[in-house]
Amino acid sequence: MSQVRLVSLPVFGTVFAAAAGADVKSKGAGTAWSIDELPSLYTAPEPRSRYAEAEPGQLEHGVAALREWVEPYTRQIQQSGLSARGKVEYVRDPPAEFYPSVGVVGFSGFLGLFLAKGSKVRRLVFPVGLMALTASMFYPQQAANLFKGSRDSVQGWAQQGRTSLEELWKEPPFLKTKTEKKEKSKEENDNPTS
Repeated sequence: MSQVRLVSLPVFGTVFAAAAGADVKSKGAGTAWSIDELPSLYTAPEPRSRYAEAEPGQLEHGVAALREWVEPYTRQIQQSGLSARGKVEYVRDPPAEFYPSVGVVGFSGFLGLFLAKGSKVRRLVFPVGLMALTASMFYPQQAANLFKGSRDSVQGWAQQGRTSLEELWKEPPFLKTKTEKKEKSKEENDNPTS
């Protein structure tokens, strides 16, 4: 039997053992190792996880359902944020007449506060009215559109109020119950059930 010598060579922090000899009986008689069976220096073994993934619990299902429920609202908020960015860009790079017109409208509001001495209604109506009047002088097209839309809505509200007042005038709700009670008592007196 031939002798086997083991030599250890330190290379890059690892130790390799080299066998010298013709008859090395490491795997059995007559079988050789293939290249696929040899360990590679460049591949790492697949990590084995000790922990298994937990099944989603009631809390995770609740959060997922909440996200699905809220998703349309968040999309709408994101889209409104995009439109707000356009307005911010307008303020960053405004047209030449923007700041003077805003200054005059603000000044008219302060003038309205100064002129509104007395009741709380005046303190509300004067500044708002003067600011609206001043803004309509600077932006007549937008003021006309706003007036037209508000006029239509006020007319609709007035029509609804008028019809509800007519109904109350024709049949007051308090008298209606009294007359119904009187009619029921007359019917019971006229038709006795025996």
